[in-house]
Amino acid sequence: MTRPNTAKTTLLKISMLFLIPFFFFLIGLNIYSNTIYRQRLTENNQTRLTMYESFLEEDLKHVEYFMSDMIANDGSYNALRYPLSYVDSYLQVQQLQEKFESVMKTIDSISAFCIISPKSNITNGPFRKNISFDEKDNIKKYLNQLVTEKGDEAITDWRVQQIGDKYYFLKIMGLGGVYTSCIIDVDNVSSIEEKGTEKSYLVFEENGMILSYRDKMKDLQIRIEEEETSYLSGHGRNQFVVMSYSEILNCYLMLVEPYRGIWSMESMPLIMLLLSVFFVVLLLWCYRTLKRDFLQPLEQMVETMEEIRDGGLESRLSVRNQVKEYKKMESTFNAMMDRIRELKILAYVRLIQVQKTELQYYQIQIRPHFFLNCMKNLYAMTAARKYTQMQEMILTLSEYLRAVLKDHDIIVPLGKELDSVRSYIKLQQMSSAKPPEYEEDVSPDLLQFEIPPMSLLTFIENSFKYEKSSEEPMQILVKARLFLDGEEQFVNLTIMDNGSGFPPEVMEILNDPEKRMPGEHMGINNVEQRFSLLYQKPCSFIYSNMNGACVDIFVPYEEARQPVVDL
Repeated sequence: MTRPNTAKTTLLKISMLFLIPFFFFLIGLNIYSNTIYRQRLTENNQTRLTMYESFLEEDLKHVEYFMSDMIANDGSYNALRYPLSYVDSYLQVQQLQEKFESVMKTIDSISAFCIISPKSNITNGPFRKNISFDEKDNIKKYLNQLVTEKGDEAITDWRVQQIGDKYYFLKIMGLGGVYTSCIIDVDNVSSIEEKGTEKSYLVFEENGMILSYRDKMKDLQIRIEEEETSYLSGHGRNQFVVMSYSEILNCYLMLVEPYRGIWSMESMPLIMLLLSVFFVVLLLWCYRTLKRDFLQPLEQMVETMEEIRDGGLESRLSVRNQVKEYKKMESTFNAMMDRIRELKILAYVRLIQVQKTELQYYQIQIRPHFFLNCMKNLYAMTAARKYTQMQEMILTLSEYLRAVLKDHDIIVPLGKELDSVRSYIKLQQMSSAKPPEYEEDVSPDLLQFEIPPMSLLTFIENSFKYEKSSEEPMQILVKARLFLDGEEQFVNLTIMDNGSGFPPEVMEILNDPEKRMPGEHMGINNVEQRFSLLYQKPCSFIYSNMNGACVDIFVPYEEARQPVVDL
C-alpha cells in the first residue's frame, strides 16, 4: 500500500518541480551572461588595441618613409658617404639633426634619432630631454658597436632591443656606410588609463617578457599566455588580459584592466540576472507565506486531533492566521467538538440511569433470599416449640426488617453494614443450639467507608449455609484494613469462618468468573456485579480456604470515595 504524503512534503515536491529547473536555468543564464560579457569585453579591448596599433603603425610608417626619403634624396645625408673634413661633417650632421627634430615634434613617441658613420667616427643625433646622459651614452655606444661589427647586416625592421636597463623599439636603415636609426622608448608608447579608482594598462610583451610597467605587472601577478587572445590573470583572477600581435613591431600588445565579471555589465544579461534573483527571493517568500497560511494550520489541526484521540476532549482548534476558509473550519470544528461533548455527557447520564436501575434490581434480589432464611429459622423454632425465643426473634427480626426496608440507598457506610451483620448474627445466635461467635477487627477510620449494602452479609449467610457439623460453634471474623500497594491505596475487607471451606471445584469457579454457569452462585455474582458497577477501577475478589472459608475484597480507596454512579 502506498504510504500517503504529508501536505508539507507534497508542497515541497511541487516547489522542487519548479525550483530545480529554474535553478539550473539560472546557472545556465549566468554562465551564458558571463560568456557573452567576456566576449564583448574581449571585442571591445581588441578594438582598442587595434585602434592604438593602427595609430602607432601610422607613425612608424611615417618614420620609415622619412628615413627612406632621407637616405635616397637628402644631400646632407649623401654627403656623409664621402670623405669630409671635420667641419663639413659637423655642418652636415647639424642639418640632419634639424630635420630629425622637426619629425620628433610631430611624433611624440620618438625618443631619439641617430646618424652613425664609422668612417667619419660620427654617432650623433637629437634626444628627448627626459633621457638621461647615461641612457644617451648607452644608446650611442650600442649603435656604434652594432654598425661597426655588422655593417649592413645591422639594417633591420622594427625590433625590440634592451639597452641598459630599458627596452626600446629600434629601426636602422642605411646606405654606403652611413646609417640612421630611430629609437622609441617602450615606456613612451605604453600607457595608463584611469577610470575612477581603477586603472587599465597598455603594455608590450615579447617572448614571455613584459617590456613596460614591469614592477606593476609583477605586483598584479600577471602571467603571459601567448596562445590565448584573452584570459583572466592576477591575484584572484581579478585582471582581464587581451593580447594582439603587432606585425610591424614584431611583439605583442597587452591590455590589462580590472575584471569585475557580470557585475560590471550594463546590458540585458545583468537585468535578467537581477530578475532571476528577484524571482528566487519571491519564490522563497511565497513558500514562507504558504507555510504560514497553509501548512501550519494543517499541522495545528493534526496536533489537535491527536490530542483528542489521546483523550483530550477539551482540546480545541486555534488557527493563527486570517484565511477565511481556515477560520470557518476552526469555528465549525470547535462547534462539532462542543456538540460531541454534549452528546457524550448525555450518553453518560443515560448510562448512569441504566446502572442505577441494575443496582436496584440486584439489591431487590438480595432481600427475598435473606427473608426466606429468616422464615426458615422461625419455622425451626416453631417446630421445636421455642415460643419465647421465637417471640424474641420476631421482635429482633422486626427491628432488622424495619431498618432494611426503609433504607433504599445504593451504598452505605461500612459501620451501617456492620450493624446489619450484628443483627443477623444475633438472629443466628437466638436460633442456634450452638450460638455462633462473632468478632470484628475494623479500623475506626474505615467506618465511613462506603460499600454496597448487604454485601458482607451475603458471605456471612454462605458461612452458615455451608456450616460443617461439629461440636465447635461457628466462628465468624470480619476485618477491614487500609494498606498501600506502590502508589495506590486499597481497602481490604475480609470475611472468615471456621467451617468446611469452599470445595476445590467451587473455589476454582469462584476465582475464575468465566467458568461460572448462568444461575450459579447468584448471591456472590450479585455482590461482585454491584461492586463493578459502582467503581471506576475493578475491585478484586479472592476466595481461599484458611481453616475455613475466606473471602478477601480489595477496593481502590480513592475510587471508592468517588463512585461512578452519581448519587
